[in-house]
Amino acid sequence: MPLRRIIVAPRQFFRDVPRVTQTDLQAIEEARRAGIDVDMLDTILGLSLEQRLHHHDGALDVVLELRKARIARDAKFCPAAATAR
Repeated sequence: MPLRRIIVAPRQFFRDVPRVTQTDLQAIEEARRAGIDVDMLDTILGLSLEQRLHHHDGALDVVLELRKARIARDAKFCPAAATAR
C-alpha cells in the first residue's frame, strides 16, 4: 500500500485570505434579493482575463449580428429609415 502524503499549508498562507464578515454576507443577500446573480459573478471573476475577453467578444458578435438583422428587417418596411442610419 503506497504511503499517503498530507500537505499542510503554513499558517502564513492563510494570512492574506480575505475574511467574509457579517456585513459582507448581508450585502450579498441584499444583492440576491435585488435580482443580481451573485453565483454568476463569482464564476466570471474566477475566469482569467483572456477567458473573460473571449466571452465579451462573443457577446459583442451577437449584438452586432442582431443589429444587422434589425436594420435589414426595418429596410423591408421603411426603406428611407434604413438608409438614414
